[in-house]
Amino acid sequence: MHTLTPGTGLLPLTPYEPARHGHPLPARETTAGQLTLDDLLAEIPPRHKAGQALPVLERRTLHKVLTALLEVHAGRRPVAQLGRWLTPALHRTLRDRCRTPGQRYTLRRVYSSRPADGAIEACGIAHTGERAFAVTARFEHRAGRWSCTYFGVLEPSGRRA
Repeated sequence: MHTLTPGTGLLPLTPYEPARHGHPLPARETTAGQLTLDDLLAEIPPRHKAGQALPVLERRTLHKVLTALLEVHAGRRPVAQLGRWLTPALHRTLRDRCRTPGQRYTLRRVYSSRPADGAIEACGIAHTGERAFAVTARFEHRAGRWSCTYFGVLEPSGRRA
C-alpha cells in the first residue's frame, strides 16, 4: 500500500527502467488489466529492420526536390506535382498557402546530414536577383520511401510567409 508524501498529497513513483531490446525485465506487480509501457512499445512496429540498409537519397535528388519545393513556395508549381515526396501534413500546409507567382529562386548549393537513422536534414542557399536565402528541409524514411516532413525558406523580416 502506498502512502501519501507529506505536504504534497502525491504518491511516490515506483522505480522503472525500460527493457533493452531483446532483454525483457523481470515481471513486476501490476494491477489486473493495466498495460505496462513495455506492452505498449511492443505493439509499435519498427520503421525498418535493424541492420537493413536504407535506400540512398543522393544529393542530386535532394537538389531536384528542393528546387521543386522552392517553385511551389514561389507559386510557380502546383503542390500536387510533389505528392509522393511530401507527408500529408506538409502537403496541406503548402497547398493552403495563397501564393501568386512571385520571385524565381535558383538553388545553388545543397548540404545534407543524417542526424538520426532514417532521417536526412538538408539545407541550401537559394538566390533571387542579388539576394540569398537559406532553405531547409527534413526527409524521413517512412513506408518504404523518403518523404519530406518539413520545408522552410528563411527570408528577411517582413517578407516571411
